[in-house]
Amino acid sequence: MPPESQDSKAETLNQRGIELADRGWLEEAIKEFGRAIDLDPKAAFPYLNRASVYVEQGHNLDALQDLLTAIRLAPQDPTTHYHLGIFLAQRGVELGKAELHASLQMEPDQIDAWLQIGAIHAERTEWPEAEAAYQAALDIDPSDPWANRELGLLLLDRGEVHEAIQYLRFARQQLPEDEELEVDLSLAYMQAGFHSKAEKGLRAVAGRSPQNLHAHYNLAALLAERGDLEQALPFLEAAARIQPVRVKDWLREDTFFDSIREAPTFQELLKRCLPQDVG
Repeated sequence: MPPESQDSKAETLNQRGIELADRGWLEEAIKEFGRAIDLDPKAAFPYLNRASVYVEQGHNLDALQDLLTAIRLAPQDPTTHYHLGIFLAQRGVELGKAELHASLQMEPDQIDAWLQIGAIHAERTEWPEAEAAYQAALDIDPSDPWANRELGLLLLDRGEVHEAIQYLRFARQQLPEDEELEVDLSLAYMQAGFHSKAEKGLRAVAGRSPQNLHAHYNLAALLAERGDLEQALPFLEAAARIQPVRVKDWLREDTFFDSIREAPTFQELLKRCLPQDVG
């Protein structure tokens, strides 16, 4: 009987690792996959299988390293791409957050790291965690404009308008050339009912930046709400030229336009500038 080949021995160890993992013997499984890799370093599947055990143990960085190795060894195998895709979809954000926290442990005064952590939580609508991260950035430097801006926007999303204005106004003072920040502050003023301040800011941005969608659209909305059809329509038309599909979607449920929605000139603009299903 011919001696068992290295590849065959490696596959036996790989299968043994799978059996051990199925029984919950994770450390023993990792050792078997490691032995298989030592015998056949060019085989991708022991790396994939070891990665799955690392994931179960919560060792996501080790898992990612094995998945990337498997991709490098078998770039044409769809299975390797599938497993990496599943890992990134399910754990990519958590891995990123863990690495940001690891970075902060080494250098605690990184404002940018706290802002990124806050953004991760805000994207998931985890408001208390996002606010805590932004506040941690402000604890490092209360005058940081980006930390003030992000906390202001978070508070605005939560409906805490007057508190949001304080942070956004401070950030605006620090970044006077930032047009998007001026729009953000104007939107906060709109929500708070300070329409003259909102109009002033939006007109300033729209005048300087003909392609600023948010400035033109929100200025049109503000003017429409007070029934000023003649002034509102040119700004709405400008917004429609910039991004007609988005404007179409916004107009469907935007109550700011209710007072002018049935006006013939408004309807004519919709037909001329936007898809016909907007009414």
